[in-house]
Parts: sequence; structure tokens; C-alpha cells
Amino acid sequence: MKRLIIVLDGIADRPQPKLLGKTPMEAAKTAALDGLCQNGRKGTVRTIPAGMEVGSAVANLGLLGYDAKTSYKGRAVIEAAGAGISIKPDALYIRCNFVALEGRGFERSVMRSYNAHDIETDEAKPLTRRLNETVFNNGAKLAHIDTFRNILIVEKAARIAPRLTFAPAHEIIGRKVADYLRGTDAMRPYFEMMQKAYDALARDNNTAANGIWFWGASRAPEIPRRPAGNRVVLAETSLMCGIAALFKIDCVKIPEDNGFEAFLKAKAKAALEALEKYDSAYIHIQKLDDLSHELEPEKKMRAIEMIDEHFIHPFFKRLARPYSAVIVSDHYTFSDSGGHGGEPAPFLLLGHGSDNLGGRFTERHCRETNFGIDAAALNAIQRGEE
Repeated sequence: MKRLIIVLDGIADRPQPKLLGKTPMEAAKTAALDGLCQNGRKGTVRTIPAGMEVGSAVANLGLLGYDAKTSYKGRAVIEAAGAGISIKPDALYIRCNFVALEGRGFERSVMRSYNAHDIETDEAKPLTRRLNETVFNNGAKLAHIDTFRNILIVEKAARIAPRLTFAPAHEIIGRKVADYLRGTDAMRPYFEMMQKAYDALARDNNTAANGIWFWGASRAPEIPRRPAGNRVVLAETSLMCGIAALFKIDCVKIPEDNGFEAFLKAKAKAALEALEKYDSAYIHIQKLDDLSHELEPEKKMRAIEMIDEHFIHPFFKRLARPYSAVIVSDHYTFSDSGGHGGEPAPFLLLGHGSDNLGGRFTERHCRETNFGIDAAALNAIQRGEE
């Protein structure tokens, strides 16, 4: 039996005024998902263990079957691995966004865009080079990944990673920078680096990026000894590619170069082809999380409809039985604040009978089943251990 997990990153949300009090899942027209619900089991899954960082890294590790409490050591090192950066056990890795700040001076500014208003790669690369020449030294170097994403690599500093607790830029949109420049003594040099970068980017810069923001400090994780098995990850983000690289899982990267509709069709085709070769596929779609961070509930609703029409419908129409499938939100992402929520997320389980409750794949309908489990139990069900 083929096993697959389809992760619709951040699809779960709360009611939005712009959608007349509905969530994007509730407001979207999703004929394919509604049809699958009639023959599946709905529920909620706790993907974020108590006390752990609420985000895609922790959630996806759990959904992939790993214990995030032991295998997760921060996000940036995962993205570094996904970008092909060599991982050293004694190095510190910090995610660094190009951002757009508004105000007079760094500390008096407000975070306006966590991605410098979608800065392009060809605009961002020269800024990374400039910062390496003017700001970073003494074993610290900024590596550009793509678009607004960079990784700061600090030699022989892995030990301080747990003491660097920066707020993610996408969670502080519209808020004062000064409120997030507090922390441990170990964080002070990094706040100073962000100030110096702001000063450097103020000169001779025609892009929207006038600052950088650190978050996701990490060190090399402990990799489980057991093999990953005959499975594949289909991804488009450096995070998911990095998880695959670190945990030695084959990865197929599908770029979104020709628009979202073309991407979804290509992803459905690639997923079907992968299941001819692999026993298990982990299919990750990022778009909904991005639109939530950009505070676009209406665009998120439309993207859900496109996923339903151009991925879910053609994929399940052609998918050969028998199979065990999960469609799941890795976590909540709120399109009114841009923040993440760690409450149990909605899932739809297919190939294991029906709950005979009808309904739709929405947050409320999944909660109302009172079928709540954690990620380990969901994996056990797919392995036939329920």
C-alpha cells in the first residue's frame, strides 16, 4: 500500500472579518476536498509538542515521524543544509531576512515587510556581499540562499544557539523594532549587527531592503540512526529540502516559476510519478503560509480553491488504490496577524474507512469529530499500528 502525507502549510486559520467571519477554509469552494471528506476520517493532530517552537520545522519533523524534542536544534541549520551549505557540528547558524523597516532610525522603526516587499534574488545578492564587507567579520559570514533569505554562519559558536531567542520577522509585522531588541547578553552583539546593517543599507541602495532581521538560531541536530526508508519529499522551500538532506530522504524540488496554477499541475504530476518509484511520499505545499504572513486572507481563500482544483482533484482522480493518505495543516497561520498557532491542526485521513459524519475539510468540522491525536499516533495509523 502506498502511503502519502499532503501538507497544506498553514491552511488552518481563524475567522476573518474580510471573509465575513469565515476562515479561508470555510470560505473557499472546495468540491474535491468535500468529496474526499465523505469517505474519510476527519480529526485534529497536535503537531507542536508542549513548550516547543511553533512553526513549520517542528511540525513537519513530527509529521515525518521524527521526535522533534531530540532531533530539532533550530531552523536555520535545516535551511542551510537545504541550500547545500556544509554543516559543521561546532558552528552556529542563524536565519537572516532582508526586511523593510519604516521610521527614523533602526530602533524607532516599525517592521513593515518580513521579505523586503518580495525582493528579487538579483537585487538581494549584492546586498549580501556588501554586508559581508562592512558588517560581518571575526568568523561570521552571511550566505545568501534566495530572494530575501540568508544564513549567518558563525564559526565555533554552536554552544550559544539556545540563548539566542529572536522573534521571527513574519510574526512582528506592524510592530516596533525596539520591543524585540531585548534578550540575553549573548544576543547583544547580534542586535548591534542588525543596527550596523541598517546603517550600511541606508547608503546607495535602490531596493526596499533597508534592514536585516535574525531568527531561528540553531546548531547541527542529532540525526536518528534508523534509515529513512523508501520515501521521498516533494518540496519547494529550503526548509523542506533541508529536512530531507539532513535526514537522508530523497527530495524532488518543484519550483514555482510559471505561476501557481502551473506549479500545482506540475506538483500533482511529479507526485504521481514519485509514487511509482517510492512506497511513501511527503508532499508539501507552501503558498498558504506565505499568504497568511502577508496578511492576505482573500488571496489565501483563492489559493485554497486553486489547490483543490489543480492539485487535489487531478491527483486523487489518478491515484491508484489501495493507499493511505493524510491531508493536513502543519499548524495554524493567522492571516490577520501573520503569526503561527500551535493548537491541534485539522487533518483528513483517507484509506482507513469513513467517520460517516459528512461535512467539509474545515477547522470546525475537524474539531467537532472529537478525534484528536498527536503526530506519532497519526504515523502509527498509517503504518497499520492503530
